Amino acid sequence: MARLHNKFITTSTPVSQVEQDIDHYITVHPDGVYDEALSTDGRWDVFSHLSDMRQALFGWYDMPKDADVLEIDCGFGALTGVLADHAAHVAAVDASLFRARACAKRWDKKDNIDVYAGRLRDIPFSQRFDAIVLVDVLPRVADGEKSLAPYAAYLQSLLGYLKPQGQLLLAMDNRLGLKFACGARDPYSDELFGELSGNVGGGRLFTKTELIEIFSAAGFRHWKFYYPLPDFRLPQFIFTDTVLPGASIGDALIPYDTTPDTRVLPEAALYADAVRNGLFPAMANSFFVECGMQEDFCPTESASLAFDRAPAYSIATCREGERVIKKPMIDAAAEGLREIANNLETLRQRGLDVVPCELVDGQLVMPRLDAPTMAAWLQTAAPSDRDTALASMERLWAAILQSSAPVPDAANCMKNFDTEADWGVILERAYLNMTPDNIFYETGKLTFFNQGLFRKNCPAKYQMFLAVYDNADALSRIGVLDELKERYGLTLLWDVMDAAQQQNVASFRRYDVYHRFYDWASMSPARMMKNRQILKIIGNEEDE
Repeated sequence: MARLHNKFITTSTPVSQVEQDIDHYITVHPDGVYDEALSTDGRWDVFSHLSDMRQALFGWYDMPKDADVLEIDCGFGALTGVLADHAAHVAAVDASLFRARACAKRWDKKDNIDVYAGRLRDIPFSQRFDAIVLVDVLPRVADGEKSLAPYAAYLQSLLGYLKPQGQLLLAMDNRLGLKFACGARDPYSDELFGELSGNVGGGRLFTKTELIEIFSAAGFRHWKFYYPLPDFRLPQFIFTDTVLPGASIGDALIPYDTTPDTRVLPEAALYADAVRNGLFPAMANSFFVECGMQEDFCPTESASLAFDRAPAYSIATCREGERVIKKPMIDAAAEGLREIANNLETLRQRGLDVVPCELVDGQLVMPRLDAPTMAAWLQTAAPSDRDTALASMERLWAAILQSSAPVPDAANCMKNFDTEADWGVILERAYLNMTPDNIFYETGKLTFFNQGLFRKNCPAKYQMFLAVYDNADALSRIGVLDELKERYGLTLLWDVMDAAQQQNVASFRRYDVYHRFYDWASMSPARMMKNRQILKIIGNEEDE
């Protein structure tokens, strides 16, 4: 069981009402499932401390299995559990006895966690650590001091806690982040536009250049920057200087803001220009940094994080050189990886081309292919590619029919949506990921990957609907959308299947639990326009 050490506490800190409530949720849910609290309590503090989505920050990271980890300012343990899952032992420190006690209570069933209440300098650790974790810590160590010197001095003081090959793992916001240019509030001063206004609150935001200066002044020799999107708190993607995002990353991203009242521009729309002009590393919203005396860093070059899925599909897809590795971000996702491997093998046995893969130490390993996805090809195709697009979709339809044995019409799992409809062929197993996003496309050849989801006794038309629905804009631009609907019998079923899809997505993405997050992600374009108009009016008044 997790052990609490409280003899090093020298000062008491006030406990807010929201902290009391978080502790209550931890107490009444000893199983660690906080879905009820997350679905009913809309406060960001509750969400950030209790949501599994926070674990994505380290769910992809290759921590040595024998690592001893020191976590500074662990709070209520939002990241302590995932660190303990990846390392041999975690020593978690927090200045608040109340939070430290709650953290130990939360992870009571893990026997590789020691929680210390008190300030780090008052705790006489006898060992050195392989990693020291500082998530949103460095900005707050000098109460917003503009000089970089105190921050460098603080990191230098941590060298005494590190093994010679050890590393600092830091996460924090970027002062030049795109979200601040769009009007987001400073996390410490609550100023709109962050510190771009020049005002500093109880914390300090750094640029990439300033962080490098701090690391160098602290005596560190090597560092590696990662760029979590949309930020380090709830990351959905991880990029590095080796693999930067494409210009279309804004289409896949779900930016969010818990206080969107000051937003004046849609953040996602700005990524294309930032990427094309080589500005992304300087303007990423936040940083995750490895910093050490030796250049022995995690091999991950980029990662896609399934942060909001059902537990079995909380999977990180990581690019490491010539390999792609799918990793379980939580223990329950191990079953999801086995399902993907089994589904791909079934499709291979039925004569379809699939990416070869192998389960190794609980991770799904496959080669990296340089081919574009079918979805990427459709996005760049022109009306002159009309015949090629139709032929490719016909090959996909043939693959869908080949992927599973048919069953009697009476078994149709969707028949209750419309009892009179012509549902066509009903498949014993309908693989819902047989869509262009999960197909490599080479001169017409289709190679399938990432086949995790399936429904039993489902119409093949529904699979084709998903393929067309997900790429409707591209297919419409090419000029084949309506023809595809007619060719595969989707026109009359389109609205019915759309309704069914919304139900499936709501369940798969756990809208019942994470609806607060999707509320924060629904930043109103009308409100942004109104905010721009207000700024214009204020500017005109000042000119008069």
